[in-house]
Amino acid sequence: MDAKKQSNARKLLTIVIVAIAGGLITKLPYLRETYMEPLQQATGATKTQLGMIMSAYGIVNFICYFPGGVLADKFSSKKLIVISCIGTALTGFWYWTMPGFIGLVVIHAIFAVTTVFTFWAAMVKSVNRLGGPEEQGRLFGGLEGGRGLIGTVAAFGSVAVFGMAADDIGGMKNAILYYSILLVIAGILAAIFMENDTPAKVEKKEKNPLNMKDFMTVAKMPRVWLCGALGVCNYSALIFHGYVTAYLSEAFGLSATVVANLSVIRTYFMMMVGAFIAGLISDKIGSRIKFIKYAFIGMVVFATAYIAIPTGKGAVPIIVANFVCFGMCLYSIKALYFSTIDEVLVPKKLAGTASGIISLVTYAPEVFLYTVSGKMVDKYIGTATPLQGYINCFIAMAILSAIGFVCGFILIRLNRKAIAKAQAAGTLEA
Repeated sequence: MDAKKQSNARKLLTIVIVAIAGGLITKLPYLRETYMEPLQQATGATKTQLGMIMSAYGIVNFICYFPGGVLADKFSSKKLIVISCIGTALTGFWYWTMPGFIGLVVIHAIFAVTTVFTFWAAMVKSVNRLGGPEEQGRLFGGLEGGRGLIGTVAAFGSVAVFGMAADDIGGMKNAILYYSILLVIAGILAAIFMENDTPAKVEKKEKNPLNMKDFMTVAKMPRVWLCGALGVCNYSALIFHGYVTAYLSEAFGLSATVVANLSVIRTYFMMMVGAFIAGLISDKIGSRIKFIKYAFIGMVVFATAYIAIPTGKGAVPIIVANFVCFGMCLYSIKALYFSTIDEVLVPKKLAGTASGIISLVTYAPEVFLYTVSGKMVDKYIGTATPLQGYINCFIAMAILSAIGFVCGFILIRLNRKAIAKAQAAGTLEA
């Protein structure tokens, strides 16, 4: 096998292993999304308490994004991913014992450490280092698409093992054990097949491996914060779009089965297909940021169409087509959040820190927007205009998409100036 084929094989193997880990690692903390009622029965927690548990997870996540980015720049991505998988699995085994409410809060705080602090930026860094700027779209499209595929297969598997139990409590414990065992396997695969990418600074035993110097280097780059702005506009719109299936049911009379199938298509199929398409097209046009800018235009158009399409069974084909089109634009952008790091001239050695800042900005809405959007919808239930809450969500999606387009436009302008400056100074990396 020649060197190029070996290199491509290494890239593919790394993406597959990281996608397996990335597709599995958040399943345990987000069990509530799939198994709300069984989880309540198994843990004895109320819905409010389950919400508090997820709030604890979200808050610790938010705290961990930036230091996790610095950590990824200072230590081996391989070791961090192995530690994350095994650590999440061990915490899952504790989860399996179904401790009390305080125990569940602690477990989810630990999940935040193992899924964000030690894992998230390490995942991004391990893929970023596989290629130059011209490959980042394909690399991250492959990662996100792979995560969607693994997540889909694993979710169906969890439903199967859940059904093997005599009751819902046993099924819940089966699902937790199932995901914990899969994470042990993912950690072993990472330990065996991933390359050790220990940064040079750590090999030289730098006295203070975790410091503010690298953060300040990246934090002084407005382009990195604009990359985060692209992410937060898209991710906020994604949260609002979570109410579209309920809207389709109430406004267009779709059955629960049809709505459930559309929900699966939105969550998994669009994630996979949108990621692969985004990766290929964005690399083909030579700019991930330019692709994101155009995709935001699509989001504006199709978010507005949600408002304009008249309700009723006669418009079902149109609204479903719009649902697919908006979803493809939405998830194609989501796949490229971190593919912009090289394009905005962040040095490879600081890719983890940059991903930490981008993640911090992008996922900040998790702390509050689920509650805000829920209140927006609930406000109009039982009134003369029960659908107005959904319409307000679609208006918010359109506004966020328009802001995202403006941020993309500004980022492209700033980036052109930065590239020209670097070329003039002879500091642009090949």
